Amino acid sequence: MSLHAIIRNRQRALYNAWVRQPMMQMQVEHPGVLGRLVFLDSYDDSIQARQLGRSSLTNVALVQRPGNPDENASVWVRAGYSGYRQAWVNFIEEVYGTRVSSSDLAGYNIDHLFNRARSPAQAGFVRIEAIDGAINQAWGRNFERAVSDTKSGGNDRLRNTMSWVIAAKLMNQPPPRGPNDVQGIADLVRFFSRNGFSAAEAQRGVDGMFEHAYRFR
Repeated sequence: MSLHAIIRNRQRALYNAWVRQPMMQMQVEHPGVLGRLVFLDSYDDSIQARQLGRSSLTNVALVQRPGNPDENASVWVRAGYSGYRQAWVNFIEEVYGTRVSSSDLAGYNIDHLFNRARSPAQAGFVRIEAIDGAINQAWGRNFERAVSDTKSGGNDRLRNTMSWVIAAKLMNQPPPRGPNDVQGIADLVRFFSRNGFSAAEAQRGVDGMFEHAYRFR
């Protein structure tokens, strides 16, 4: 299987898991809690995060259970860890047996699915995945910049769950230009309403996302 197919399959698998279980974790306080928090459908305390290759468990954690790795394997890094891109490459090579070159990743960002800058003291462990670079940067330029405002986006928690923004990025959906972009917002609502949510749920989710980001601006 090509790397591009692996990335697409992982993105869809995580999105579908979030539709089923909205409390999907994207950041936790330390690897010791990952086993029971990653797989909320089973609450299996026997699953433990483990070291990935030669990386220290203080920086990189692999969580895996038997089955399709798209759904059952993930890699997490300490928010302040600078080697996260290589950690993701090591994860793909170890779990999927697929070699990854720099050219294979052209057009992708290895993204902290929860903004690592908002992790207190850069101490939390954040899930990382490959995201389309243009989509990721577009969200970063407008919406995520607004969320990072200390009045609206301040965060002192070490546990954070998946959001509508993360879901949109995973599924390659471009961001609306702002709270007054009626067409952009309608397009995003339409996407969610066709992918696991009712129209009313999708509207509430997107409206809440923008209220959180722009209420103090």
